[in-house]
Amino acid sequence: MITILNFSPRTNGINDKICDMLCDGFTETKVNYQCIKLRELTIHECSNCRSCMKSPGDDVGTCHLTDDMSQFIKSILQSKCIIMSSPINCYDLPSKLQVILERMSIFCHWSDDMYAPKVRLMPHDIKGILITTSAMPGVMVPLVTKARKTFRLFAKPLRVKRITYYHLGFKGRATDMTVTEKDKKTVRCIVEKLAHDAVATA
Repeated sequence: MITILNFSPRTNGINDKICDMLCDGFTETKVNYQCIKLRELTIHECSNCRSCMKSPGDDVGTCHLTDDMSQFIKSILQSKCIIMSSPINCYDLPSKLQVILERMSIFCHWSDDMYAPKVRLMPHDIKGILITTSAMPGVMVPLVTKARKTFRLFAKPLRVKRITYYHLGFKGRATDMTVTEKDKKTVRCIVEKLAHDAVATA
């Protein structure tokens, strides 16, 4: 299963178009996938009660909050690869990801006699791909933003160790909200690589 995470709050924006292309590509190559639009999920802020971290072992903890977070986690844990498509907002990934990061304390064990939490061991490795869109040139993203670091924070408890980055720049003006031929080539390369990997591991 490949999971596409669309972190854009904007409907019909450039990230929606990129995700649609990914979905079309995986459908055409008969690769099993799911696409999740984070703007359609209700995920509450962490209450910092730490109850989800009290149980020992490697089973994911249980949060007392009732929302879409548990289903979101269940979905991504079914994945062999996670593709996050996201805009850059104020030199970082969108704030909704910060809320998710705080709620991902379920992946840690922290008993009352421990100084710091210990990350639980997940049963399998997952590949990670980060696609960002921003007004700045793509080459500037790893230099002046925290996007890669934030994605690695998201990836660590999921045991995502192999991460590939694609930074699509010059997407700030209204006239730039189109998928260029270069962007299409990038998406095709992603689809072809993952389709090949899926066949190789079948």
